[in-house]
Amino acid sequence: MQHNVLDPVLARMDEIAAIAADLFCATIEEIVDAESFVDDVEADSLLAIELLSRLEKRYGVTIPESSLIRIVNLRETYAVVAESAGW
Repeated sequence: MQHNVLDPVLARMDEIAAIAADLFCATIEEIVDAESFVDDVEADSLLAIELLSRLEKRYGVTIPESSLIRIVNLRETYAVVAESAGW
């Protein structure tokens, strides 16, 4: 799902999808299509914490643990990272 690098939002969403897919042992398409990581790709809270950690490292941000409950799908995950990164 590689998007044009001229659109940083889509490029970052692609990157987050790839990170989540690797961690959740899912395809990028499954991550993109998932309405709920828990229901659709069987991610659990420990995997969500690991995703949070990987995203913090990748983007050099600190994401509040209180945001963990919002990491339910790609759109919400992007929103959490974007808020922390000031995008």
